[in-house]
Amino acid sequence: MSSTTAALVLLTAQRHHLEALPDERVVARAWQAQVEAARTAGHLIVHVQWEGAPGTPGETFSRGWVLHPDFRSEASDLLLRATEPDAFSHSGLDAALRERGVRELHLLALPGVQVLAATAATARALGYRVEVLEDRPAPLGTP
Repeated sequence: MSSTTAALVLLTAQRHHLEALPDERVVARAWQAQVEAARTAGHLIVHVQWEGAPGTPGETFSRGWVLHPDFRSEASDLLLRATEPDAFSHSGLDAALRERGVRELHLLALPGVQVLAATAATARALGYRVEVLEDRPAPLGTP
């Protein structure tokens, strides 16, 4: 359970999202820094695994569907499976966050992905304070 009211939500940290990038290592290292900073601050870490259609790079239970090897879900983290572009849709995310007292979300995703816009919009509509970290290389809490 988180000790603060904030959560870092990784929206595109599955293997198929990052392995296709020419700068995969740079992105993975920057995101690892975000995760470590959030853990140090006591924030909840949420890993979203999107269910993929058969024959797609993110097909459910395929190699591409799993979290990127640089990320792991720890016992205190929330591992969430989602089916819609909005991580809140039919996933239980809102209830899980409220149960933990989370009121502030830091969303981390690749720039321009549909899941980021949809999830951010729903989070705001549900009353969460939302910060999008897609273009920020520095860890949380650094200037």
